[in-house]
Amino acid sequence: MIELIGVSKVYGREASTVRALDGVSLQLNPGELTAVMGPSGSGKTTLLNIIGCLDSATSGDYFLDGRDVAKLDLRAKAALRNEVFGFVFQAFNLLPDKTVLDNVMIPFRYSRVPRRQWKSRTLAVLAQLGIEALALRYPDQLSGGQQQRVAIARALVNNPRVILADEPTGNLDSTTGREIVEVLKALAEQGGKVVVVVTHDGMVASQAHRLLQMMDGRIIDDSKLEVGSVVFSHPKA
Repeated sequence: MIELIGVSKVYGREASTVRALDGVSLQLNPGELTAVMGPSGSGKTTLLNIIGCLDSATSGDYFLDGRDVAKLDLRAKAALRNEVFGFVFQAFNLLPDKTVLDNVMIPFRYSRVPRRQWKSRTLAVLAQLGIEALALRYPDQLSGGQQQRVAIARALVNNPRVILADEPTGNLDSTTGREIVEVLKALAEQGGKVVVVVTHDGMVASQAHRLLQMMDGRIIDDSKLEVGSVVFSHPKA
């Protein structure tokens, strides 16, 4: 579904250039939770941003369902971000003056989903994540784990095929973080989605099906993981 071939990303010009990605090639498949680890500056977030069409590669090829992403215009890429991708971040990014229901419905404003379906579809996603009882609460009335579940619900409400999560457990305790990883893993295994998680946490990575380890903008190891694998943590990026 997702294929990167020799993708590089260079920032700056001439002597001040920084090569954030350096010839990265990989395929990402439905039903698989992929963890991406590496020290600060290794290119993890840049890779995630390029996959999610939040940034563009300097060189190389990116194919999504066989389409050459580099040939898409800004409007087409915006449509992909709203319809194909769901984004989850370390900062929950919930609007404090909006209820859970209203926060999760936000992506519908930029979609073609009829307004009459917004509430029912949102409640269905909240139920899927076990937080339908929180629909009328505000973010400051929720725990960190509940806020992250709301953020995941917002990412899921348009039924995306790809979930991209950047340090989704970074602001959570280890027990709550494990619960969030289990949610993401279930989305891959049971929902048939492509799920990519950037993390510094070995516990998070150990729950993945696949581990990419990055250094200096390159993938230095690409391994399938078995249940119970031990993965060493990296410093926070």
